[in-house]
Amino acid sequence: MSESPPQISGVRTPVAGPAPRRSVFVLDDHRVFTDMLSLTLGMQPDLRCVGVAHSLAEALRTAAATEFDVAIVDRQLPDGDGLTLLPWLRMVHPHVRTVVLTAHPRPDAAERALTEGAVAFLPKDGSLSDILAVVRGGTSASADVAPRPTLTGRELDVLRALARGLDAHRIAGDLGISLHTTRDHIKMLLAKLGAHTQLEAVVVAHRLGVVELDGPG
Repeated sequence: MSESPPQISGVRTPVAGPAPRRSVFVLDDHRVFTDMLSLTLGMQPDLRCVGVAHSLAEALRTAAATEFDVAIVDRQLPDGDGLTLLPWLRMVHPHVRTVVLTAHPRPDAAERALTEGAVAFLPKDGSLSDILAVVRGGTSASADVAPRPTLTGRELDVLRALARGLDAHRIAGDLGISLHTTRDHIKMLLAKLGAHTQLEAVVVAHRLGVVELDGPG
């Protein structure tokens, strides 16, 4: 009969503790939005909100005295453009991932945000799950461009229309196709370009040289 292994008194197998929660700093001038977002972050088992600011001046004071892993930055603030904070964040907190939110998404503005070091540029009316995914460290299609995909002629037509700022209804009318078909093309474009949103799809396509962006830089 085999004997049980001897038990060594006083020695315990180490047990791994919970992973540290990723800390998030939020800059947005809408207090209801920041309250909602900070509450949502606090409800996640792996995230926590460690600071909130409602202007660039307040952000400079608060962020300088706070350690955090991710910054969520609104673009339109009462005392300036949130994108102007990004170079300072890179200098003071070089490890921080910055997510830019905007109520007025434009491909040219997204390109500028990513050039300034943001990992994502997302519309405020988009999915909260997209924001949380990027906060958690998920890959942003805009920041890490995939190899150039093969697009059909119709997909290119739809993509170019998206780059001009047209919505699905207008695209369907201009191309003479159904709204359902248009939305199917958009879904396929998102999948092929590895994008979360139509805006990201346009930015990725621009970086790959597939489309040009309208509007000022």
